[in-house]
Amino acid sequence: MGIIRKLGLLLSFFYASDFSAQNFSDTVFFSGNKFVEHIVEGGESLRSIAALHKVKTSQIIEANELSKVLFYGQVLYIPIYLNNIRPFKSLKDRGLFSAGKLTSKEVGSDNSTLNIALLMPYYLLRNDTMFNIDTLDSSKRYYSQSESALSFHIGVELAIDSLRRVGYNIMLHAFDTNQDSLTVKKIISSEVLDEMDIIIGPMYSSLFQIVCKKYGSDYSKILISPLSRDNGNIKEFPSVYQISLTYKVQTDILVDYLKKNKLNERIIILNDSREEGLTSYVKYKFKQVNKEIDSFHIIDTKVDSIRRYFIESQNILLLSKDKAFVSTMLGSIGSIDSLSTVFSFESITSYDNLDISNLMEIDVHIPYSRSITLSNKNDLDFVSLFEREYSTNSSRYSKVGYDIIMHFCGNTEVYSFQQYKSGYYQNISAPIYHYIDYDLVPVE
Repeated sequence: MGIIRKLGLLLSFFYASDFSAQNFSDTVFFSGNKFVEHIVEGGESLRSIAALHKVKTSQIIEANELSKVLFYGQVLYIPIYLNNIRPFKSLKDRGLFSAGKLTSKEVGSDNSTLNIALLMPYYLLRNDTMFNIDTLDSSKRYYSQSESALSFHIGVELAIDSLRRVGYNIMLHAFDTNQDSLTVKKIISSEVLDEMDIIIGPMYSSLFQIVCKKYGSDYSKILISPLSRDNGNIKEFPSVYQISLTYKVQTDILVDYLKKNKLNERIIILNDSREEGLTSYVKYKFKQVNKEIDSFHIIDTKVDSIRRYFIESQNILLLSKDKAFVSTMLGSIGSIDSLSTVFSFESITSYDNLDISNLMEIDVHIPYSRSITLSNKNDLDFVSLFEREYSTNSSRYSKVGYDIIMHFCGNTEVYSFQQYKSGYYQNISAPIYHYIDYDLVPVE
C-alpha cells in the first residue's frame, strides 16, 4: 500500500477517533473550559461514553442538556476538564530539564506523564472530500498540502509507540494549525499548551514565532522547530531547538570539508545577488587558513556567460537558495567541458526537475541531515518499524518526526546542538552525501 493511501487512512482515523479524548481538532473550548466532541456509535451508552472519557454520566447530561435517549451519530460535548487527570508537573519541577535531553530513567523516575504537543497543518476541513464515497481514488480525494504534516505525524507516532512499549508514559496532543496565524493564536489563548512539556511546531517559522513569544522563555518546556530553516526571529528564546540546518550551518559544514580535503585545489564561489553576505563570510573563513578564493556574482546563468570562470579543474561552492537559479546553474556547469565538483545546499534534494545523471557527472556534494544509514542503529530501527507497521517505504518527514522523539524523549543521540548566548539551540551536524549510481550515499 502506498504512503499516500496510508496517510489518508491516518486522516480517517483522526476524524473517527477521540484521539486520547484530548488531542486533535475535536477538542473545543467553551468559556475557557475544554471539551471534546464525541460522535455516538452504535451500541454506545452514556455509561460507556462516560467511562471512555473518565467523566460522570451526570456531567455529560448537564453539559449537553440531554432530555432523551442517545441516537446514532449524535454529537456530544464531553467536559474533559472535569475528569480526574493527575496534576501536571513540569520538567523543571521534576528536575528533568537538562539541555533538552530527557532520558528514559528520568522520565520514569516519578511515573509522570510526558505531554507532547504537535502543531501541524493537517487541513482537516479541506480534507473532508476524502470521505466522499463517490470518489474512489484516494490520491484524488487527498489534499496534497497535508502530506508533510501527516507524514511527520506518522514518524512521531511510530517513535512514541516504540517508547511506550519499553515503559515510557507519553501523551501526544495534536492540533491542526491550518497554516493560519489566527488558529495558532486561538490554540495559545486556550491555555491548553500550558500543560505541555514539549511543543513541536508549528511547521512554518512565522507561526512558530507566535508560540515562542508565549513559551519561548519558559524553562520548563522544550519548543522544537522541526522543518523550517529560518531562525531569524527565534534565536532570542532560550527554550527553542531548531532541527533543520540553516543555510549558514550548511555553509560551515561544506567549508570545513573543503578546508580539510580540498585546500590545495582550486576553489571558487558562484553566487546569486542575495548571497553576497554569505559569500563574504566564506571568503573570510578561507582567509583564516591563508586560502584566497575567487567569487563570481552570477547574473546570467547560461553556459556561454559562465564559461570564462572555469579552468581544467575546480571545486565550486554554489551559494543560492533559489530553485530556478540553482537548477539552471547545475545544468550549465554540467555542459562545460571541465572537471568540476559542486558543493551546494541540502534543499536540492527536494527539486524534482534535476537530472540525476548530471548531478553524478559534476559530483554534487550536499550536507544531508535527513539521510537513512543502515549502519546506524537508530536508522535501522526506524526502517524496520516503518516497514513492519505500514508495509511501504518511509518518507523523509516521517524520519524527522521519529528522530525528534527518539532524541528528546529516548536515549538516542541524533542531533548535535550549538547553544547561543541567548540560550537558543541550533542543530549543527550532518554528514556530506553525493550521488553515485543514481542514489545519494555518504562521502567516504
